[in-house]
Amino acid sequence: MELKIRCSRCIVPSQPGSRTKFRFAFVVFEIVLILVWFEAVYAKSQEHGPLQGLEKGGENIISHSCIHDQILEQRRRPGRKVYSVTPQVYEGSGIIEPLHRKGRALLQISKFSEQQKDAKQPIRIYLNYDAVGHSPDRDCRNVGDVVKLGEPPVTSVPRVPSCNPHCDPPIYGDCWYNCTLEDISGEDKRRRLRKALGQTADWFRQALAVEPVKGNLRLSGYSACGQDGGVQLPRGYVEEGVADADLVLLVTTRPTTGNTLAWAVACERDQWGRAIAGHVNVAPRHLTAEAETLLSATLIHEVMHVLGFDPHAFAHFRDERKRRHSQVTEQVMDEKLGRIVTRVVLPHVVMHSRHHYRAFSENFTGLELEDGGGRGTSGSHWEKRLLMNEIMTGSVDTRSVVSKMTLALLEDSGWYQANYSMADRLDWGRNQGTDFVTSPCNLWKGAYHCNTTQLSGCTYNREAEGYCPIINYSGELPQWARYFPQANKGGQSSLADYCTYYVAYSDGSCTDTNSARAPDRMLGEVRGSSSRCMASSLVRTGFVRGSMTQGNGCYQHRCINNSLEVHKQLTRGCRGRRLESVS
Repeated sequence: MELKIRCSRCIVPSQPGSRTKFRFAFVVFEIVLILVWFEAVYAKSQEHGPLQGLEKGGENIISHSCIHDQILEQRRRPGRKVYSVTPQVYEGSGIIEPLHRKGRALLQISKFSEQQKDAKQPIRIYLNYDAVGHSPDRDCRNVGDVVKLGEPPVTSVPRVPSCNPHCDPPIYGDCWYNCTLEDISGEDKRRRLRKALGQTADWFRQALAVEPVKGNLRLSGYSACGQDGGVQLPRGYVEEGVADADLVLLVTTRPTTGNTLAWAVACERDQWGRAIAGHVNVAPRHLTAEAETLLSATLIHEVMHVLGFDPHAFAHFRDERKRRHSQVTEQVMDEKLGRIVTRVVLPHVVMHSRHHYRAFSENFTGLELEDGGGRGTSGSHWEKRLLMNEIMTGSVDTRSVVSKMTLALLEDSGWYQANYSMADRLDWGRNQGTDFVTSPCNLWKGAYHCNTTQLSGCTYNREAEGYCPIINYSGELPQWARYFPQANKGGQSSLADYCTYYVAYSDGSCTDTNSARAPDRMLGEVRGSSSRCMASSLVRTGFVRGSMTQGNGCYQHRCINNSLEVHKQLTRGCRGRRLESVS
């Protein structure tokens, strides 16, 4: 039987003969499809210990944990040079002729802005692989080699401390790393490296335009470029410069610890503050076929840091006349959230954020930056609580997307013109209003919030069945993150402010027919691109996550004339004979 239910007005079939069948089906199967978009099924409750720096988007979903914040902390140490400045010659001087009439000032600025846009061309990223495998004290060449990660302290005992992410506390950096076979960059891994970075450069060529230099891009070579010993610039880059380039990325393949696939930093800037050279490191153990999709997202994330998503770069952001922005961020005590927050208040970022959230209230002043990275490190990522799977949050997975807000931030730098058609659709928080952005997450409504592990439900976008991960931590959570009477109880992600929300089961997708479990035909489930997760009181016996009388399912749907039509394909008996259609 195919049952169609339409809302906002639910229409009960009234054709002769079909009403009896409909009632019969209703009694036998107890079908009530609840389209209030928030119901639940029983799921096994699990107690978890504290997470040690590992962010997960769901079961069996590996994510990249960015260490840009830690790198910034290291670069702030005394004696460290953060970056060099090398002036460039550009086609347009960027200087406006003196204004003879004050009344024409705004018109002149407008013309200058248009000239700047016309002068910008797709960014040219030049990739240099000369340093791959050529740093004996940092590259793994043989199994058993012990190499530096960061800058290990000088101790009386050689090669101590040893890197160990499983220690208590874990040791991720400034340590000695013991090389394994996976850490050696052979020919196959180098081929994957070139392919992945080439695709990254191509993506940015389509996404961003920049004012090109006149002639060759010249670098200073004053010091090693980058992090962890950096990379020495080739002499030719200093003397002759690099042709057809707006940004040079020096590539290495040094090992990393934990869940970090890669990292990247800027090391040289032009006279306007734009990055013209950077260091990108990709861990060889992640140069595999299995990690290909995740690595692609990771590299876009890391190159974004080089281009300008970095608090060091914020200080150099320019307006349309190449004057420094008077204010890039604001730091305020948010009474609702109960803590100090940092928000980006740049014009394009605010505009695109307002349209995304439909946050048109005057209470919305800017888009929040992550505060979960530790003391003095706010500014490197968007707040995960508000942007979740946006690519510039602190953890990246295969579902990460580039939003207009991230492209807007780069455009607000004054260095780039963004192609917003390259942005992806970000569903998290879409059209949720000002309260979603300004209120604590325990006040969120609908599928954005859950508060018990005893019930499962649908993820916020209805694309999967999910569970509610609530963790009992070994210590108390910050005062502002206490959403339960128990001070140590909260959500699984510190980056998402310990908020509790439904996370997709590894086999719970309603749209992906490849990774999901087989649909329950007896309950009318269908998986595919037009299916969504909905709550139903259909009887489920022997359900994999427990036996219960009601639950969630994946059902086909479509929108017709502002109403929702849901389809259930119901079968009866062991032979799976289809019941007569009801419409």
